[in-house]
Amino acid sequence: MKNFLVYLVFVFSGLFLALYFKNSNLSTGDNKPTLKVFGSSSFISQWGPGPWLKEKFEKSCECHIEFNDSADSTILLQRLKSEGRNGGADVVLGFDQYDIDNATAGLEWRKINTDNINFEDSVREVLSRSHLVPYDWSLLSFVVRKSDFQSLPKNLNDLLDPKLKGQIVLEDPRTSSPGLQFLLWLIEIKGEAKAFEYLGKLNQQLHSYAPSWSSAYGLFQKAQAKIVYSYVTSSVYHLVEDKNTDVVALEMDEGHPAQYEFVGIPATCKNCELAEKFVALLLSKEGQKTIMEKNFMFPVTQGVREGTVFANIPNYKMTVMEVLPTVADRERILKKWSQLRRTE
Repeated sequence: MKNFLVYLVFVFSGLFLALYFKNSNLSTGDNKPTLKVFGSSSFISQWGPGPWLKEKFEKSCECHIEFNDSADSTILLQRLKSEGRNGGADVVLGFDQYDIDNATAGLEWRKINTDNINFEDSVREVLSRSHLVPYDWSLLSFVVRKSDFQSLPKNLNDLLDPKLKGQIVLEDPRTSSPGLQFLLWLIEIKGEAKAFEYLGKLNQQLHSYAPSWSSAYGLFQKAQAKIVYSYVTSSVYHLVEDKNTDVVALEMDEGHPAQYEFVGIPATCKNCELAEKFVALLLSKEGQKTIMEKNFMFPVTQGVREGTVFANIPNYKMTVMEVLPTVADRERILKKWSQLRRTE
């Protein structure tokens, strides 16, 4: 009996200690709030800016960051609208200027305080459109290897040279942001009728329409095409990662469209104060430098580019989109693009 009582004391002591240490672990780590950040694959991947931001933020926030791959902005918007508060998104990254109407239709966003942030002049035009705030940007152009050309194309008509037949890769505007940027830019500079007339000729020159920027750029990197539609910052990627100075972005006589990527805090956020602090880190000089160097995009704040290879990128002429097309108008244009493709 005595041995049995000693056994019970031993067992309950063990259970008590196990419970104590479990609760101790919870109080020091497991019960910390989790900030849920939805972002693109390129942003949250091990080579993107996400891991650095996570490590930096978790050192001071007494919290955990959970990244969720948002894949495509259209899918992300559908998810946010269907899940609402149950979705748990505290921070959303990766919308561009053409997603704003969709993102603000049926979804509410917290206002982000940017009073003390010195934005670059190049992004000021998109600051007041909604509670979404830009965190990086770039102009787009056709990217080539100089060694493939005796003289570089300078305008859209140069791309119709028969020697370039089958050598150009564009992105599908229905599934790719750069593809949509190109199509809407073409309409902006030529007018819709002439834009589609030109597009009918350009389509005869194409190697293919790729479903995404990454698949299009992969074809270019494998030398299956000589020209790809990409970002003017692509040249910096090759300079930094490959020590390659052969890849350049063409300076087009017609100008260049700009893509801005935005961050927002849903009104349904569960850790709203932490979300605001995370966005503050995103827009800080340290955060902007990391995004510039890891995402290979321009920073939105002043004093970050200076003294870096990004400062050496030429000042390409920007095409300012005076009026952004509505969701309905964009759908009409994409339907017209699809009809053109079917008739070829």
